[in-house]
Amino acid sequence: MPSIYANYQASEKADEEKMEKLAAKGDMNKILKEVEKLEKNEKEKKAKFKEDLSAEIAKIIGKEIPVSFCKELQNSGGLFYEIAPLKLIESSGDPAVVISVSAKNSFEVPRMGGYDYTVYFKIIASDGSTIEKSVLLPVQFSNKAQSFTAGQLLLEQKYSLYAGKNPEKWVNFAGIMFITKTEYEND
Repeated sequence: MPSIYANYQASEKADEEKMEKLAAKGDMNKILKEVEKLEKNEKEKKAKFKEDLSAEIAKIIGKEIPVSFCKELQNSGGLFYEIAPLKLIESSGDPAVVISVSAKNSFEVPRMGGYDYTVYFKIIASDGSTIEKSVLLPVQFSNKAQSFTAGQLLLEQKYSLYAGKNPEKWVNFAGIMFITKTEYEND
């Protein structure tokens, strides 16, 4: 799938460079002809891109995404949550996962303490490098103390795996790793 994004982006860049070269020469007739040609080709190119991407997404829908937890998080005592198995879905034409966060054990959150229960994670490549990172806020910020019981669903959120941002990084996508706040800030 990353190659579909990369090929489309390379084609777009080639078109831009071609227009820049024509503009530098200043021949308006050639520029107008090329713009007309590019506009026609753009519709076809975009349709083929969407068709190829949809076909590729259809192949991976339902596949399970590997989930891991860094050693520091496991040893920190800060792992207050469990993650349900992650399966690929389609969302607005892109692959995505639904991340379900549940309470690992019963716990109390003091008044205004919701942000102390943030979930940090990163999308990783097969070599362990970070593709991107993000956070989830499964405990609402509240003026009242809150109680949660073991197994209680805290958050269910769709997360798009948009490989179009940096397709070269997504080539070796390996899964999602949940990490500590320190690792999130320093990675």
